[in-house]
Amino acid sequence: MARLFHYRVINNAFGDPCVFLRLLRERRAFLFDVGDIRKIPFNEILKVSDIFVTHTHIDHFIGFDQVIRAVLRRQEPLRVFGPKNLIECVHGKLKGYTWNLVADYPLQIEAYAITENRLKRAKFVASNSFKIEKLKDLSIKDNIIVQEPLFKVKAIELSHGIPVIAYSIEEDFHININKVELQNSGFQIGPWLGELKKLIKQNYEYEPIKMLEPKNKSSNIIVETPKGKFKIEELFSLLKITKGEKISYVMDVSPTEENIEKIVEFVKGSNILFCEAYFLNKDKDRALERNHLTAAVAGTIAREAKVEELVILHISPKYIENPQEIYKEVELSRSGVLL
Repeated sequence: MARLFHYRVINNAFGDPCVFLRLLRERRAFLFDVGDIRKIPFNEILKVSDIFVTHTHIDHFIGFDQVIRAVLRRQEPLRVFGPKNLIECVHGKLKGYTWNLVADYPLQIEAYAITENRLKRAKFVASNSFKIEKLKDLSIKDNIIVQEPLFKVKAIELSHGIPVIAYSIEEDFHININKVELQNSGFQIGPWLGELKKLIKQNYEYEPIKMLEPKNKSSNIIVETPKGKFKIEELFSLLKITKGEKISYVMDVSPTEENIEKIVEFVKGSNILFCEAYFLNKDKDRALERNHLTAAVAGTIAREAKVEELVILHISPKYIENPQEIYKEVELSRSGVLL
């Protein structure tokens, strides 16, 4: 099955946490945290349309400058999401440079600060020397901060001694092409199939039993194909429809019961969970003091949330000589041996 989301972990588990996530055939990518990103090629940074920052500690945010350097002449805007201080931090970054030669540059940066039920917004435009422009707040419903035909992004606020944001990105349903049926029906592979998928995402909802249900009951969409015009529902036999993928990202969280309960509910059913495992359980007092999850807690979250794959990021350098201890504790906790 061709997946929509393709990810790459940028640094090892002792480096700055950062996940590069690209969308299949969309020439578009996202960054989850933006610490040390020197390993990401320049041409791939150019594809980044959205950055999702958990918080603005230096190991999660220092790479923002490098992103700006790469996309400075780009037409497409850059969106940045983060905790309630995000706008001030983006503003501070931009104020650290002199912008007297960018009046004809097209770049716009849109910053979104996430609170419990509001998105506070600001815009920074190159042609205006990146001066701050405050925009009207948006309301947040069902934790959704981005809603597009191909996917949606959700966010919740947790605590790391300061507010931090956890994210999930998911597609409502996934569409693959039934190549045997395509060939039997005399159709050729081409860009029209991508347009067909987008039209279905925009106009239909996924129901496990009924499969696709139109959002608008009077919908009567005509699709241009190499064989002429067809009603969209006449082309459903060319498709394989399955439940969409969900990927979650949780970093730098205090191991309190309140945080753990919120995380389990938020990441429930994730195909992939990126999660910190900063300390061993034997150092849980230190973990509470430093507001980080232990390996045992990360494993417990994955087990209780029924996560398919757990990817551990962000391990304390104190374990660099024996990292297998962390991974062993994660697996023992995830299997229920260590409670």
